[in-house]
Amino acid sequence: MIYNETEYRRIGKVLKPQGVRGEFVLYLESDFPEWLAERKVFYARKGDTLSPWRVKSARFQQDKLILRVDALADRTAVEAARDTELYLSEEEARSANQDPDYFFNSDLIGMTLVESDTHTDLGEVLDVVEMPGHSLIEVRHPAGEAYLVPFTAGLIDEVDLEAGQIRATLPEGLVPGTEADSAE
Repeated sequence: MIYNETEYRRIGKVLKPQGVRGEFVLYLESDFPEWLAERKVFYARKGDTLSPWRVKSARFQQDKLILRVDALADRTAVEAARDTELYLSEEEARSANQDPDYFFNSDLIGMTLVESDTHTDLGEVLDVVEMPGHSLIEVRHPAGEAYLVPFTAGLIDEVDLEAGQIRATLPEGLVPGTEADSAE
């Protein structure tokens, strides 16, 4: 099956082995992983090809989703598959959550970060970095420099998927070229 970014949604990736029998921890791109535990098939991406991985077992250990799939027989196979991205069809991913304000981390990539009050373009979102406390968005400033912004309710005012914008109120110095940043 050929990968098409408009038809498939990245939902996570193989993070690390869990034990020796082919189980692995799935790095999730969702704050609500319960719906992923019910899936029977994920699609693993290698280059431009997607291969179905049938789920043999799914369970939670604390807040981590642990999967076992038919394509990975043991720990060695999981180690070889580390960082393999897993996908669902766009339709299945979107229908799993009925909240209109819900988005995936991958929805943010390519969006424009905009200052809420002045509507100043602060750059394009390059990536979402998951950290233990909260996520960070990596942004490329229009002048070319990349910087990180905490993706928290105190800084992010709105995510407008239709407009392709993330509106934020950022403290002085966080954005390259602002006064506090320039004083360094």
